[in-house]
Amino acid sequence: MIFVMGASGRMGGSVLRHADGPKRAGTPSGRPVEGAAETVPFDLDAPGTFHAALHRCEAMFVMRPPTATKRGPFDDLMAAAKKAGVGHVVCASVYGAQDSRVLPHRHMEAAVRDSGLPHTFLRPADFMQNLADVHAEAIRDRDEIVVPAGEGRSAFLDVDDIGRACAAVLAAPGEHDGKGYDITGPEALSFEDVAATLTRVLGRPIRYHPVSPPRFVASQIRHGRPASMAFVMAALYTVQRLGRAAPAKPDFERLTGRRPGDLASWAARNRDAFEKDGHGSATS
Repeated sequence: MIFVMGASGRMGGSVLRHADGPKRAGTPSGRPVEGAAETVPFDLDAPGTFHAALHRCEAMFVMRPPTATKRGPFDDLMAAAKKAGVGHVVCASVYGAQDSRVLPHRHMEAAVRDSGLPHTFLRPADFMQNLADVHAEAIRDRDEIVVPAGEGRSAFLDVDDIGRACAAVLAAPGEHDGKGYDITGPEALSFEDVAATLTRVLGRPIRYHPVSPPRFVASQIRHGRPASMAFVMAALYTVQRLGRAAPAKPDFERLTGRRPGDLASWAARNRDAFEKDGHGSATS
């Protein structure tokens, strides 16, 4: 059995779709999730939910919830995993977390690393799906993308490729123990490039407007985003602005034997999320 954290979200959902074997999904509600043999209530801030989630699991998929900024809950989770006899932890972090003093993902990585459990880190680039989850309204209603990324580039990743990478690790966990992989898309793009790609796919001009981090944070909070999440988003975009975001790396292709998905193909599949006459959402 594989325990999948964040199973109702995009990363966890991609693991449910691609990893082999029975999966136990952990969600706040515990309601059934497609692709899971079992679903249990799970909350990182509620250690009482850990035992049922991890009981008789040979492996687990761990990720950072958007509001998690401290190490303690991950230490508690790893202690519970060790007690339950989990054999391998696949930890989905973010590109550059291991060297960052700012990104909260570093706390999760430290807890996993110090647990003594066999583990593998997947460090993804920025997700293409964020364009639909975070920026769809601005793209759909105002034909614009507004982020503090300057002219920086990132090798945007289709989140479905995280599930494929996780599946490859769990197929031969011993080969990947203690290793970290940068999971990226096939090319590093600026947001000018992203806007140009969406312009071609959608058939109307999409513009990129770079803003300062404080203006971005204030705008996100004004639109209902929790402050902690807005600051993390600004930090990630600042990493890109400073030229430290993920370049295109070969790790995904080496793990899976396939080329990572590209932005134009993803946007074409999910164009309904950005159409002015609809309020769809990205499907993959």
